[in-house]
Amino acid sequence: MTTVNTGASEAADEPTGKHAPAPADRSGPPAGPSRAARVRRGIGMAAVIAVGAGVIGLGTGVNPAAAERAPAHAGWDGSRYWFKDSQGQWRWTTHYDVYVARTKGGGSSSKAASSNATSGGGIKQGWDGSRYWFRNSQGQWRWTTHYDVYVARTGGGSAGPASGSSHGSSNGSAHDSVAVNRNVEAAVQYALTQVGKPFRTAGNGPDGYDCSGLVQQSFRRGGIKLPRVANDQYAATTPISAGQLRRGDLLFWSPNGTKRGIQHVAIYLGGNQYVEAARPGTRVRISRISRGYYPAYMGRP
Repeated sequence: MTTVNTGASEAADEPTGKHAPAPADRSGPPAGPSRAARVRRGIGMAAVIAVGAGVIGLGTGVNPAAAERAPAHAGWDGSRYWFKDSQGQWRWTTHYDVYVARTKGGGSSSKAASSNATSGGGIKQGWDGSRYWFRNSQGQWRWTTHYDVYVARTGGGSAGPASGSSHGSSNGSAHDSVAVNRNVEAAVQYALTQVGKPFRTAGNGPDGYDCSGLVQQSFRRGGIKLPRVANDQYAATTPISAGQLRRGDLLFWSPNGTKRGIQHVAIYLGGNQYVEAARPGTRVRISRISRGYYPAYMGRP
């Protein structure tokens, strides 16, 4: 049993005077346990309860999921990083470096695509709005949330939303599954957890967002302050070219092609994909860069 130091000192039952106490009256019911025994038993029960609840620190920054609801997928959920241990059990940590160490960079190909899909109909290879589906060599359905894993398993990802060529975004960093900066990755992961929420004009969440509201609130979770309006957000970034794009950079669209005319912003995910709150009547979604709707400007927060 794990020893828990509660800081409580046991009360002494031994007499402190020179004379022994009078013999106990043995005509009544048997005497209960001494006060010291009760204290020891209470401490032991507390230790068991603490261990069962998963509240004893392990000294590693990793915590068991305990009675919490299992996450939809590994990664950031807005407050913590989730991953599966070697026994396939869900664990979480608030430390990005611990998460990376336990997942070998944010998700290994052998684990990210190891979950079985349901065998029911309607499954198609590619992106379904939350994950990438594909068949393994035995014809069984598997899924992953990482585009680079999907591409590796399908030989190009032709059925995925990020497939297809787009000028200026074929560099190697475009397929990074984790941003170089942990604060930026926290922002990306927060934005991904908002997918499916409705577009709301001037929305700052958590129930709905407009484009710049989603960006501002996401980067706030990573400790990065950005202005509220899209063209001001561009002014607060370091301008970059398409060949420099990497996960967590910002994409900007301007109908008239000028910086002052910027009216839309999104967060680049890698693999020609970005997450956005597009317009009224839509929901926060993952889209892909296309020639017909190519960003006018790009910046790094």
